[in-house]
Amino acid sequence: MGNGESVGYMRPSDIRFTHDSIQYNFRDGRTLTDTFRQLLRKSTPIDNIPEMEVMQYGGKWFVVRGNRRLFVFKELEKRNQIAQVQVRKKNFDSGLFHNQYTSPNEGRSVRIRGRAREAVEREFQEEWEEYQRDNSYCTIL
Repeated sequence: MGNGESVGYMRPSDIRFTHDSIQYNFRDGRTLTDTFRQLLRKSTPIDNIPEMEVMQYGGKWFVVRGNRRLFVFKELEKRNQIAQVQVRKKNFDSGLFHNQYTSPNEGRSVRIRGRAREAVEREFQEEWEEYQRDNSYCTIL
């Protein structure tokens, strides 16, 4: 581990985006929706996802490597499927941070390139509803 780095756990909701937009596909070709589905159904263990790199700026934590992962993790957290994720906390590096930081709203939200955000949110919701149906059970009264 490099100087000024530590590994810890954080809630995705406590981390902000640095980018104003993210691509719908990861470098390996998987989409945000594919990744959400695989993590939700545990066909891909969350430990197989590389940890995000975060740094503090202005008293808030921002992701400097992993904006797409953060988007997926936030959606899983909203549905109470994860509470925390492992992150690599880096000391503040002005060059790296300002090279990454394009957010117009202090990292509160992000646009999705290559797909309408509403479509992605609908796909995530459909996956979630299907997951709940597949994992529902009847209780005997």
